[in-house]
Amino acid sequence: MSRDPMPIGDIVGDLMRKRGWNRQLDAAKIEGQWETVVGATVAEHCRPVQIHDDGTLEVLADTPAWATQLSFLRGTLIDRLGKICGPGLVKDVKVRAVGAGPRARRRYGK
Repeated sequence: MSRDPMPIGDIVGDLMRKRGWNRQLDAAKIEGQWETVVGATVAEHCRPVQIHDDGTLEVLADTPAWATQLSFLRGTLIDRLGKICGPGLVKDVKVRAVGAGPRARRRYGK
């Protein structure tokens, strides 16, 4: 091991990689910049909930209409997130509406 001084950024970066904290930091970046990425109106109705290891961002919308609207803007979202949060961070966006799981569909007979 070298006794030469190292830049603190290199030390912290190595520690974050070794501990697996990069995903948490990436998710915080997205959440912190969400309104800048999507605008205030969309941010009121849709929020990021998780970024998966494969680069898929999971977004939760408060209605199916907002989920559909955001799905149409998927490519634009990926581009904006790349510019604001860093390129390659988000590779895909999956949007779902609150209560849109299998149980909700059965309950409404669909």
